Amino acid sequence: MKLPRMGRWVACVAIGLVASSCQPDYPTHSYGTERQAYNPNEATISPSNVAGLRHKWSVDLGAYINASPILAKNINVNGTARDVVYVGTEHGDLYAIGTGGAVLWKRNLGTHVANCPDTPDNTYGVSASAVFDRGGNRVFAVGGNGNVYALDPATGAIQSGWPVQFTTDPSHEAVYSAPTLFGNQLYVETASHCDAVPYRGRVVGINTSTRAKTLFYVNGPTGPYGGGIWGWGGASVDPANGDVYVATGNAIADPENFGYSNHVVRLTSGLTVRAAHAPGDLIRDDDFGSTPVLFQKSGCPPQLAVIQKNGSLYLYDRDSIATGFRQRTPLFPSGTQWAIGQVAYSPVTQMIYVPNQANGGFFTYGIVAFRLDAACNLALAWQTTAGVNHRVTSSPTVANGVVYYGSGSDRKIYAFNAQTGARLWASGTEVTGTIVAAPIAVGGQVYAGAYDNRLHAWGL
Repeated sequence: MKLPRMGRWVACVAIGLVASSCQPDYPTHSYGTERQAYNPNEATISPSNVAGLRHKWSVDLGAYINASPILAKNINVNGTARDVVYVGTEHGDLYAIGTGGAVLWKRNLGTHVANCPDTPDNTYGVSASAVFDRGGNRVFAVGGNGNVYALDPATGAIQSGWPVQFTTDPSHEAVYSAPTLFGNQLYVETASHCDAVPYRGRVVGINTSTRAKTLFYVNGPTGPYGGGIWGWGGASVDPANGDVYVATGNAIADPENFGYSNHVVRLTSGLTVRAAHAPGDLIRDDDFGSTPVLFQKSGCPPQLAVIQKNGSLYLYDRDSIATGFRQRTPLFPSGTQWAIGQVAYSPVTQMIYVPNQANGGFFTYGIVAFRLDAACNLALAWQTTAGVNHRVTSSPTVANGVVYYGSGSDRKIYAFNAQTGARLWASGTEVTGTIVAAPIAVGGQVYAGAYDNRLHAWGL
């Protein structure tokens, strides 16, 4: 995976690999459609110099930040090529920010109020990460008013034919998950606030050319409520065949795994079911609060890893999901903590990096790294404590031999050697709010949003 030449962009877009290694941007949550959270193009920050990171700037965006930022390179803003960071807030504003911290524009995409105390004023707006479409020269973002927007990346102007409505009841059917763009299909997933009914979890596929929609309802359009899709990475897509993977939450029914609730589901690009599996509910409200992460180690079949709220890390062979998981690894005793978050995978180290929020479990709270052994099963490589025991932390991000991690209420970003787990750096006291959004490392800087309403940047 090499930094591409400019001339390769057209070829990459032509075959639909918008979020592939062809792009030098950080165009989507977790970098690519496989949701590995691995940036192959970062070459400035490394294990040898990450200890030199210093807080460069922060900018007050006025509200909680739950969305991980993305970055697009060389955007023509008023005649000047700028690298631009895009991030949303719970007051409905999507911001475009230069890599020096200047606000270039903001666009309000709507809010709603819900009876759920996850934000201080019960107001919800842009909860999910945006996605940059290099081929179409646009940014897609989900607003708090039930609509998906396509925006000009340089000005924030709403493009013709947009927005597209995905729900008429945004106070009950909300989007936490980042939209996933593959070719001309944009996938958006719905969940709820505090499981308040009525809501029906589903995947909405939007053709970005025609705006035509396809739907996958977790429990059918008239079945039991629930089945939300909560994972911050949304759906993952296999770039080899366009198949879509989601992990779902509980049905408001008995059993909780009614239909395709509490399942790992493989769908076609047109959102028909290829395979699904429910590993079993071990606690009440046993959601998958996680996105399936797709990978393949040399000599192993295509696989995925996903976390269930009961504390289980599951390894599946992607071509045999219906027969069950290959391996279940409990991170902590079931019922002692909720596991929410997404793993990362590095094709260089061939390790999976798991956020573990539990104290006194089978592994330390912080980051746990697993390698794939000769039998293609997970085996502990290393583990390291980070921050404080916290119910929700960020998912990890990997770039150039470094794993980054936001430690929840500890209010710090940590960096570890991806191969050994040695702690290399911790941010200082600059962040004054909880960090749950995954940091990103791109272009020699690390970016993270927090509950102090600020987007922060560190650099060498």
